[in-house]
Amino acid sequence: MKKTVKVLCLTAMLIGVGSAAQAQFRQSVYLNGNIPTGDFASDASTVSDGTIAALVGNGVPLTYEQVGKDASVGFGLGYRASYRFDVGVGMVAPFANVDFLWNTISGKWRDKYSDAYYSTPTYFNIPFLAGVTYIYDELPWDDISAYGEFGIGTDLLWITSEGKGDGNEYFGYKADFAFAWMLGAGAYFGEHFSAGLYYYSFGTHNIDYTQYTLDNNTLAAAQANLHGRERRSAGSVMIRLGFHF
Repeated sequence: MKKTVKVLCLTAMLIGVGSAAQAQFRQSVYLNGNIPTGDFASDASTVSDGTIAALVGNGVPLTYEQVGKDASVGFGLGYRASYRFDVGVGMVAPFANVDFLWNTISGKWRDKYSDAYYSTPTYFNIPFLAGVTYIYDELPWDDISAYGEFGIGTDLLWITSEGKGDGNEYFGYKADFAFAWMLGAGAYFGEHFSAGLYYYSFGTHNIDYTQYTLDNNTLAAAQANLHGRERRSAGSVMIRLGFHF
């Protein structure tokens, strides 16, 4: 019995050493181009509240009512650390991934902000994801491999403030973390370059807003009404170019 246990332990150790020897640690950086979806992509309209419209000069569209909408096509960078394991037919690669994605509001509203002498809000999504990639390397074309992957994690939405350039009045925003996931597929071209199409869901974020300093005492009463919360769903269809080393 003891001999059997020793043999099993030795076999397990040899398998573990063999698997570790076959594992490949990889690092990757990505260039991302994204097209917003969900509330993130919905059209913003001019504010409906007359008091708020007066506050922001009749024509600035977002403030608290529309924040989190009308994002433009954006860009970003990503970093990934992964291990690749040969599984006989292709490879499996668990990974940890972080992206930094940037979107501003659409051009039609940027002009309105400029005319009103208001700074525009900018959206940043920072998803932290863990997942797994499957790489199929038995395609008939040399140096081309297909892959598919899935990841889950959390997304931090950061929205810059909007307001007058003199700082006398502006809206500040604070969004929470939300559950996020992504699904993607693409191809490796050789060992060091890949291209893929992805969908990122950034979840539904709570966005707290606050109206800050007012330079007109007659508007002081309105300030108390300018604290609250909006909820926005956000996502992106994304093209990712990867560089692996």
